[in-house]
Amino acid sequence: MNIQRVVVADLVSFLKKGPPLLQIVIGPRQVGKTTALLQVVESLGWPSVVASADEAVPLGPEWIEMQWRQAKQKEKETKKRVVLVLDEIQKVHGWSEVIKRLWDQEK
Repeated sequence: MNIQRVVVADLVSFLKKGPPLLQIVIGPRQVGKTTALLQVVESLGWPSVVASADEAVPLGPEWIEMQWRQAKQKEKETKKRVVLVLDEIQKVHGWSEVIKRLWDQEK
């Protein structure tokens, strides 16, 4: 049984309120960040793409682009907002630059 994390309601509220947002969830290891994000996805009930960069061999920036494209394709197919969760993204070299570029392309 998973106990719903306190932050779940706040994140769901933020995501439902307005325009698409980038949310970065950080914290110490093993405190329930992934569990909370999966609970957010479930609570929203929106289409989603959930992927983890927690691999033995480090993933490159193209991995982020692939996940982003999958989310955009799902958005196009469903005509609904899509939640993209990239777990352990800090393990991808240059992740922040890739996210900034992809985000800026949306504007």
